[in-house]
Amino acid sequence: MPTGHRFLATDLHQFVVSLFTHLGSTPGEATLVADHLIAANLAGHDSHGVGMIPSYVKSHAGGFLQLNRHATVTKDAGAVVTLDGNAGFGQVVAHEAMQLGIEKAKQHGMAAIALRNAHHVGRIGYWAEQCAAAGLISIHFVSVIGAPMVAPF
Repeated sequence: MPTGHRFLATDLHQFVVSLFTHLGSTPGEATLVADHLIAANLAGHDSHGVGMIPSYVKSHAGGFLQLNRHATVTKDAGAVVTLDGNAGFGQVVAHEAMQLGIEKAKQHGMAAIALRNAHHVGRIGYWAEQCAAAGLISIHFVSVIGAPMVAPF
C-alpha cells in the first residue's frame, strides 16, 4: 500500500504561492519560491522541495528569513561581483545573482559571483539550469551559516 499523498504540480504551486503571499511575500517572491520548490520535487530532490516549507515558516517567525528582500551589490569589479542577500529568500536572491552572473559573463566572457547572507538557496542544480538555459556553464560552491551542514564532495 503506497504511503504519502500525490498532488498535481499546478495545484501545489498555487497552494505554495498562496501560503507565502499570506505570510507577507509579494506575489512575485511567492511565485519564485514556489517555482523552485516544485521544480525540486519534480526533479526528484524532495529534500529541497515543498518539505522545506515548515522550516522556512519557522525561520521567518524566528526573524532569520526576511521577506521581500533583494540582493544588493557590495562590490562590483566587472566580471567579479559580491552580493548581499539581506537575509532574503535564497530562491529570490540566488535568482537575481544568477541573472547578474549571466549578464556579466556575456559582457566579460566569464563571471564570478559571490552571494552572502542569503537564506536557504534550495537545490543548487536549479541555478545551473538557469545558467544553461542562457547558453552558459556554471560552477557552484555553497556553504551555510551556523553549524556546518554541507559536506564537500
